[in-house]
Amino acid sequence: MAKQSKDPAQSTDNRHEKARDLGEAALGKLAEGREAEADQLIEEAKKLDESALKEIVADLEEDAGSNPDAAKNSQG
Repeated sequence: MAKQSKDPAQSTDNRHEKARDLGEAALGKLAEGREAEADQLIEEAKKLDESALKEIVADLEEDAGSNPDAAKNSQG
């Protein structure tokens, strides 16, 4: 049986990482046109750590700023 950590910082880090993973998975679902599944993943991520989703949005905005045609190129 796995022993759970009593360190609240580690627990917070794990929640943040899991929320970020869920948010990134949601982006993949959106790219596939599976909006309902993406919405479900986003809601799960929000419950864990909403700041992780904000980080993903900031990363996307930063990436778009460095390559303004990225969205056009990805739509092929």
